[in-house]
Amino acid sequence: MRRELSEIIAMVEAGQLDLVFQAAQEIEYAWGRSLALKEIAEAMAKAGQFDLALQVAQRIEYASDRSEAFTEVAIAMAKAGQTEEANQAFQFALQAAQKIEDAWDRSWTLREIAEATAKAGQFDLALQTAQKIEDAEFRSWALCDIAKAMAEAGQFDHAFQTAQKIEDAKDRSQALSGIAKAMAEAGQFDRALQIAQKIEDTWERSYALEEIAAAMAKAGHFDLALQVAQKIESAWYRSSALAGVATAMEKAGQMERSNQVFQTALQAAQEIEDPLHRSYAFAGVAAVMAKAGQMEEANQVFQPALQAAQEIEDAWSRSLALERIAVAMAEAGQLDLALQTAQKIEDALHRSYAFAGVAAAMEKAGQMERSNQVFQTALQAAQEIEDPLHRSYALAEVAAAMAKAGQTERANQAFQLALQVAQKIEDAEDRSWALREIAVAMAKAGQLDRAVKVAETIDFPSVRLRALADIMVAKQKAGKGEAGKE
Repeated sequence: MRRELSEIIAMVEAGQLDLVFQAAQEIEYAWGRSLALKEIAEAMAKAGQFDLALQVAQRIEYASDRSEAFTEVAIAMAKAGQTEEANQAFQFALQAAQKIEDAWDRSWTLREIAEATAKAGQFDLALQTAQKIEDAEFRSWALCDIAKAMAEAGQFDHAFQTAQKIEDAKDRSQALSGIAKAMAEAGQFDRALQIAQKIEDTWERSYALEEIAAAMAKAGHFDLALQVAQKIESAWYRSSALAGVATAMEKAGQMERSNQVFQTALQAAQEIEDPLHRSYAFAGVAAVMAKAGQMEEANQVFQPALQAAQEIEDAWSRSLALERIAVAMAEAGQLDLALQTAQKIEDALHRSYAFAGVAAAMEKAGQMERSNQVFQTALQAAQEIEDPLHRSYALAEVAAAMAKAGQTERANQAFQLALQVAQKIEDAEDRSWALREIAVAMAKAGQLDRAVKVAETIDFPSVRLRALADIMVAKQKAGKGEAGKE
């Protein structure tokens, strides 16, 4: 007989691991058992139950899943300040990784360990792990992550030395970009610019210069920030950088100069050839303008964003662009224009997401009645989606947004609609994943008991136990939230 998830949750919380392992044995395939136990171990680690998490991780059959579980436990321990215990868990992860037979899988797993140890500040161990990686591509990736982590920790010389060891030019550029960003944030602008000039990739170099300009503007060095922003080769990053500088100027009371720089940002956006990215750039500048109080100017800038979106030939991409523009408009307080834009979206999935975003913004603005109406429109759009799997996803997403907005009764009705759709999906695996998405959405919305009941109806044992792990994490977060209110 299949154990109910509420029973398994109680077992985990009571430390009754033998019973948990028995429940996992109900899963027919070894990969499913390994995956389920990995999810449980990671959830327990996130909940701070480190000893229990380690015991679960040790029982995982597949070496790759066992290594990943130990890595996640080590990360959680490091965040909790248990450095010595984290190092031991990282060693367990390395031992498991070295038992992986497939060379590609082994290199991938070692890369993940190297990244995790670097983020935990264990740079010597991270470098040692990276050197064990056989695949050159993954080794370069790992060294890139390590160099960026070193830079974030202020170890700029070590970071640069590590970056120079990277074989792949793209990864080397990413590492140098991360180093330049960290230097700029530390106020070392001259060194940051020197590093940026060493970046080979144009896109990464442009990103680094945008970050340097942002740090300069934040520090009040507007002339220098403007000079750096204007030298950026990529029109996308140049537009974003100039908008950021203009915002900093506006906050400093330099209104006239801010307006001029905003216009320069718009000129850069107009240079972007791809209509999808051009629409994003205009929408981004418009949103920044609106937040800076330039409502009339923002309204004018949203128009070229819409024009660019209409130039996109692919219907799905066009719908995605319009969804993002509508949400940006709503968050900028342009609720009427946002609603009009959402109504123009062809794809029902993106239309439902756009309406949900607009409704949430209306709720925040105190327009409760109007928010209710638009949430209902979002539900109607979701119900138009032909594919039942995506229809259930959209209904659950809208329901979660309603719950977050405090519309509990309406959210419950929407969740019920999502369940009705999911339960009619013929394919057992698709049905299992649909129910998991709904259960997770319910858990994140605070409906933990209902989430467990939904998860108990999932056919696939591995998916059912993954839902358990997600619900445990949501329950832990809810507990922390309540503790914070006391």
